Amino acid sequence: MKKSIYILGITCLSITLFGTIFKVMHFPGATILMTVGLGVLALLFLPITYYKLLNSTNDKLLKFVFHTGFIAFSVGFIGMLFKINHWPGANWFLIVSLPLPFILFLPSYIIYHSKRKLKNNLNYFGIILFMIYLGVFSSLLSLSTSNNVINTFAFSTESLFNTNQFLISETEPNSTNSSQQLINQIENMKKSLIKTVESENVQSIKTDGSINYYKIYKKDAKITLQCFNDAGFSNFNKQFEEYKTVLKEYETNDFTKRLISEIDLYRIAKTKDANPIITKLPLITILNVLTDWQNKILLINYSLKQ
Repeated sequence: MKKSIYILGITCLSITLFGTIFKVMHFPGATILMTVGLGVLALLFLPITYYKLLNSTNDKLLKFVFHTGFIAFSVGFIGMLFKINHWPGANWFLIVSLPLPFILFLPSYIIYHSKRKLKNNLNYFGIILFMIYLGVFSSLLSLSTSNNVINTFAFSTESLFNTNQFLISETEPNSTNSSQQLINQIENMKKSLIKTVESENVQSIKTDGSINYYKIYKKDAKITLQCFNDAGFSNFNKQFEEYKTVLKEYETNDFTKRLISEIDLYRIAKTKDANPIITKLPLITILNVLTDWQNKILLINYSLKQ
């Protein structure tokens, strides 16, 4: 049984570490790996180990060490789960949970090791190594996109959207070049993407149909090409190619051509086997790019009226 517990713990830690590496490298499946690893650690491995350890000794000081370890690591792993899944209160949970192993468990273990004058240092060094691992994991976890950077993109997207609303109010869309249809397609795509990433993001859509970019959960989430296509990306590409064909009937200038090329830069893959640049960006940046496309289409529409 003891061997099985060791294997379970090592397996969970390995899954969590691989998930962390996936998270840093923005590989798909990172959140699933980290959730499974930490979830099993917190809900299965720790309770079983805690129960077995308590029944293995009558030493009150050692039992106190087990109590502090169970509390510190359970709260710590659950806090990381909250952070990884962007659940409400995650930041406060993590602030409380991350220091606990270092200010609660580690001092109690060092006191126990010192008072009992243990000669066998194997477990002692094992604990120290595990604490080092936990510190490295916490550092890797903190490598996620800065909240300040994310909020800057949210502010930029919100401002750009307000600019687009002003342009729409000042100029009537030209039905000939289908600009309004494209703008509506992009807006629907944005709403579909934020709902795909997190179902609770439906709360970020205001009663007037606009998006509150500050209230979106998982702003740094990565989105697969399949999710993009499900949200209407492939259909938009077809419509935009038709739009470009219609524009050839008009007298376009260099400004209009530049706007089109800037949209194409993000939506068209450079090679046959590659994905478009927009699919490689975090959610909040994607929303910023899509809103910028709406702006460019409005400017193209405006230039055709001059």
